[in-house]
Amino acid sequence: MVALGVLGWALSSIGRVHGRPLLLPALGVAAVAVCPLLASTVGMETYLAVALVACLARAAVCRRPVEAGAVVGLLVLTRPDLVAFGLAALLVPALFRRALVVVGVAAAVALPWFVTSWLVLGSALPDTVLLKVGDHWGPWNFGNGLLLYHDTYPAAVLLSALAAGAGVLAAVVTVLVRLVRRTGPERTLVTVWGVGAALHAGVYVGLGTAPYHWYYGPAIGALTMLAVMSLAPAPRPVRGLGIAAGAALVVVAGGFLVRRPWSTSPVTTIWATAEQYAAVAAGVPAGTVVLSPGEPGTIAYYCDCTVVDTFSDRALVARALADRRAAGGPLQRAVLRLDYARLRTGPPLTPTMRLVFSERGPGVAISSPWRPPGVIRLEPVPVGG
Repeated sequence: MVALGVLGWALSSIGRVHGRPLLLPALGVAAVAVCPLLASTVGMETYLAVALVACLARAAVCRRPVEAGAVVGLLVLTRPDLVAFGLAALLVPALFRRALVVVGVAAAVALPWFVTSWLVLGSALPDTVLLKVGDHWGPWNFGNGLLLYHDTYPAAVLLSALAAGAGVLAAVVTVLVRLVRRTGPERTLVTVWGVGAALHAGVYVGLGTAPYHWYYGPAIGALTMLAVMSLAPAPRPVRGLGIAAGAALVVVAGGFLVRRPWSTSPVTTIWATAEQYAAVAAGVPAGTVVLSPGEPGTIAYYCDCTVVDTFSDRALVARALADRRAAGGPLQRAVLRLDYARLRTGPPLTPTMRLVFSERGPGVAISSPWRPPGVIRLEPVPVGG
């Protein structure tokens, strides 16, 4: 809710530049709030990222390089890949002319944490960068992942893509119609949100990541805001039609969220409901070191045990690091060597039990829209396993 409040403040500030400080910003906040894909990321950093992207556009529209630099620093702290929006913002003439200020302030905001992380935690970048780069799901990657989600969640993906698609259309129209103008708030929004979304998607395509649905959130949020706020300079009939279409989409998407059962989020890749994972955790003896079945989070939350996997035991991260160095090229090895130069780990935890997923047999029954029904059962770790 705080993120949406900040988002509303930023859009209202942009709206005042156009002389329309209330209706379009309110519609923009509503469109972002009820986007099914974004709503599926509540509790993660996605809404925070979208709010900061809105603040970055505000700083660019108002020509405030110090404020823009501070926001870029916060974006990088939120998730390093969000630097793509900062690079896009530097294409705005008012910020490009003060690029050293923007970069300097961003560095002053973000570097203290990354230096502290490198010195104290053993790496500047989070381990997820190591673990998720090149993490394909068979033929599916970030570039085609929305098609995969559409097969399972067609309504949620379609409702999320409509507003984002309108943002792409708004960017194209703005560039074509305003091509002769070298400045203007609408061109700034296209640069920060439209180009930023394209660069952000390009980062993930280049890294070869798997299509985790929250990775799409910042780009979809930015394009949704662009679709709404680009209506400000449009002729009255076009603006009225766009507002009506946007309001209708908000009503339909909001109704979709309210009417659907919320045992799982609208778009999800989890294997089971929280209640089912709680039942799995209840069967794990207190104090046990147990090997994860592949999804540790909710089980670790509910059980009085230690769930072991690559994300929770840095000794296993060290093994993954060695494998990645062996398989990577010279540049990748050099970056990994520098980033993990101070990594120190003890021996890996030794699980005595393991949680195993199976399509049938004894165990706690689990199900979700993403996977076929099955069971998770607790069993001893085989000797030497």
